[in-house]
Amino acid sequence: MIDELQASKSCYFYRQKIPITTVAITALFRAIRGTQTSPSNNLFSFIRQPHGTSIWSALCFQFDKTPAFLPGTKNVSDRLTGYLLIVEHRDYVAIFKSQIDVPSDFAKRHLQRIGAQDVDRGLTSKDSVFARVRLRHMTLSRFALRSKTLEGENLQNNVGMASSARFAPLGYSFTEADEHFSTTPRTGRISLRADRAGYLELVDYACGIIDRLRPSPGRSSSSPFLAAFARPLELSDLTASPTQFAVDTAILGQAIFDDKIIRLVKRDGGGYRELPKSEVDPILAELTDILGVAKNAAGKLVVSQAATSVEVGEIAINKTRIALKRLTLPLLADVYVEDTQFALGMDDDRALLKHFIDKQDTFIVLFDQPRFAYLDGSLYQDDTLVNGGTQFLGYLFENAELATVTGEKGNFTAAHRTFDPDSTFGAVLSTIAPEDDVMVCDDLGDEWADFIGFRTDPASPRVTFYHAKHGDLTLGAGAFHVSVSQAIKNLGNLALPASAMASKFALWNRLYNNNGVRTGIRRTCRGTPAESRHAVSFCRGAPHTFKRVAIVTSSLSKAAVEQTFKDIEAGHTASPYFVQLYWLLSSFFAACTEVGAFGCVICQE
Repeated sequence: MIDELQASKSCYFYRQKIPITTVAITALFRAIRGTQTSPSNNLFSFIRQPHGTSIWSALCFQFDKTPAFLPGTKNVSDRLTGYLLIVEHRDYVAIFKSQIDVPSDFAKRHLQRIGAQDVDRGLTSKDSVFARVRLRHMTLSRFALRSKTLEGENLQNNVGMASSARFAPLGYSFTEADEHFSTTPRTGRISLRADRAGYLELVDYACGIIDRLRPSPGRSSSSPFLAAFARPLELSDLTASPTQFAVDTAILGQAIFDDKIIRLVKRDGGGYRELPKSEVDPILAELTDILGVAKNAAGKLVVSQAATSVEVGEIAINKTRIALKRLTLPLLADVYVEDTQFALGMDDDRALLKHFIDKQDTFIVLFDQPRFAYLDGSLYQDDTLVNGGTQFLGYLFENAELATVTGEKGNFTAAHRTFDPDSTFGAVLSTIAPEDDVMVCDDLGDEWADFIGFRTDPASPRVTFYHAKHGDLTLGAGAFHVSVSQAIKNLGNLALPASAMASKFALWNRLYNNNGVRTGIRRTCRGTPAESRHAVSFCRGAPHTFKRVAIVTSSLSKAAVEQTFKDIEAGHTASPYFVQLYWLLSSFFAACTEVGAFGCVICQE
């Protein structure tokens, strides 16, 4: 009967964890049959048959299965036929299957997933032509595009590489040497577009793919098309040691103070009291410290304070995630997290803050190889972080005036006719947007940006959303979470939707009020209300209008960023907060690219 088998060249590839024996295959086949209803006699069953340098095993039988659309019936069943073909070759295993699967016990004992980079490196090269790729966006923002699928004759000619590092390929199809492959690297599934084949031809196909997947010293690198993307990795593929740990206090602070979706509480008699900001701030400050990670004599990964080397916690690298096992900072004692959808003290699922940090993956782990980063509960590899940051630096623009800024908006009085020159708002109007012939202040209320600038030059019209912020110089992401979220959330408004413009024109025709003070500052800061209406109409209608989103901040120095990249390139370990800043801003740049806009940061020199 096995001579009648005709199946597609599509199967799942694994590394072999421990040798597979005749006893193991026999037990596997019995287990598979035991899980099915009314199994027939085997149509074929072969256990560890030799074929060249490989060994194959096969099983096929019929069984009953309740239709998925009639889950409650006991009187109706489908009669199905399933098969399994297992190929063992050079410490690898390939599994062809239909209707039946390998039990988890066998998989855990004998099979290990192949790393996505092994699939990329083994199957693709500079000559590979990609026709389809499924991508996941690695942004931390809930407003950004999460995933997309691209298709084309040759995607390398159609996909802009500038934003690719923020996406991870989950699956792709490509052609090389007249062979068309499809693969999902994270599952190890590899398919070849070809006619159906008999069992020995399937065995030969599996052996050929395994020979390509096996590491080889002389093998060339994978396709440069794939190299432009960031890579999500299984923790089993990690080849580096953790060196730094940091709690993502920016995310915590945003959830507590801005989004107000959680609160910190402590026991108070028989109930709980909510911690005020004056008590939350010291807790977040204590959590902000970057902690070192090292393996102790017992082989555990302990977390210690950098300055004192005092042990304050422990992490563990498990099969699917990195777990925070302990965190014993003094201010965390008896601090709980509650969901604000419940009344104070009524959230029965409240958790200790240290447990919440672990459960929500609100931490970052860096390694002795900078290309790896564990954040948001996943491990990623991004080689662009170690190549000097040339592409990233291209999105940063210097402005000397930002070094003199002392506040975001300045002071307000009835006598004010413009924003204070030593404020970020004042800098936007004075030197940052000189080419915009119309400038409006959209701050407060249903704002799209702090300022919107229009350039109505017929040859090169432009719309710019300016998000102005002020803060102490830093290389961390904390100063950017709010502005990036606001910027990404309003990307759709770059189209200047006509339905929203009536209320905008009414707002821009007023004087600016802030903190209860009615100033003399006109919201149409440059040009007239009539000119703002014309600018909107012209820029919306011109097909060649350039759309730009600029975060204007005094809290970042381009020179400091450039020096950090040089240090990383020289082999130094980056701060976790800088890595988070890099990923956050890169995600912002990529989100802008997705809507046909250019995202940038205007900062200090």
